[in-house]
Amino acid sequence: SKPARTSRAAATRRIAEQCIAVRLRMLNRVITGMYDEAIRPLGVTAGQVNILVTVDALGKPPQAEVGRFLYMEKSTLSRNIERLRRKGWLEVSERGADRTRHLEVTAHGRTLIDRAMPLWESAQKQARRIIGAAGERALRDAADGLWGGGRPD
Repeated sequence: SKPARTSRAAATRRIAEQCIAVRLRMLNRVITGMYDEAIRPLGVTAGQVNILVTVDALGKPPQAEVGRFLYMEKSTLSRNIERLRRKGWLEVSERGADRTRHLEVTAHGRTLIDRAMPLWESAQKQARRIIGAAGERALRDAADGLWGGGRPD
């Protein structure tokens, strides 16, 4: 019937014009691509650098804590951790009766972080040009809100 078609057309147009998820995915692909391209010479991805710096900042955290901190799916995190371990940038050890996997950045991994910094800075400047200062603040505020103003334990 015509009213249903008009209603669906209006809904389709509204979703196409206003969907936050679509725009976030588009921005994510573009921005992540810029960071990946900048650090590609080091043989690492932006996501892997984020894992390394998170592990380094948390100081020998359990793997599950890193996943919660970065909102990463367990399989994606495990796959990247294995790649980082194989390259000698990350050490994985099992502790306790439950054999909890703990992570630690190796000396080689800390050197990689140091080498990535100027490349990351370049990508960061590009990203800032795209989203602007207001966009950067909005993203930071929204992400900080995920933890109620603080990071997860």
